[in-house]
Amino acid sequence: MLQGLQRFLHKDVSIVKCDGNGLVALEKSRSVLSHPNEKNDEQNSLLGSPYDFEKQAYVCEGFGNVYLLNRLDAPVSGLILVGLNSKVAEAVKIAFENRKISKQYVALVKGYPRSKNAVWRSRLDKNFVGKSIKMSSGDGLFAETKCSWVESFRACGVTLSILNLFPVTGRTHQLRMHCFQNSLPIVGDETYGDFRFNAIFRKNFENYRLFLHSEKISLAYTLEGKNFTFHADSMTDFSAFLKNFSEKANQ
Repeated sequence: MLQGLQRFLHKDVSIVKCDGNGLVALEKSRSVLSHPNEKNDEQNSLLGSPYDFEKQAYVCEGFGNVYLLNRLDAPVSGLILVGLNSKVAEAVKIAFENRKISKQYVALVKGYPRSKNAVWRSRLDKNFVGKSIKMSSGDGLFAETKCSWVESFRACGVTLSILNLFPVTGRTHQLRMHCFQNSLPIVGDETYGDFRFNAIFRKNFENYRLFLHSEKISLAYTLEGKNFTFHADSMTDFSAFLKNFSEKANQ
């Protein structure tokens, strides 16, 4: 089954784990789209197949539907879930609705958090700027994120921090907005970041991306009256990748 899936995957997408019910954890690199927004996007999407927005599934000829169970912004790398049949897809969607899922992200931010462990809450409004989305503080959907400090170091004349982020809700751009709202812009964020510092960082390290990575995902779901658990870890040690910048800055 996974060999059949493999031939549809983008070259920068890997299979991390699959359970017996057809729940699959994939890992994507930055810039790969969760799903195509336009016809020409198929070649740069998770799977190189047409996408059915009503079913929220890739239509893979000769293989069947592959259901997209969560989304990552294109610049975000890491774990993303798909289902190989409608039954497991529906079961996992119910788990999301009932918040029986936990996700951990790691981020590199500019600044030092006021607290080593915090809970960030706000309401976010969705705004459309042309074809792009930009969130803002307002009276919209409630968003909650737990934050845990990992370490800090000096680079390019400022303090940078590595954070673990745990979204309790799953709003558009939630983690990026919550970091911005708490004066901890994610390095490389072209929408909510510190644009001047992003340019300095790129010049000094010759590495430019959104430094946000989906690192771990766990969930419990019920299918045909039976309970199942699922856990996947990223194959990329993103924390070690970030610490390299600390070592380079202190050489």
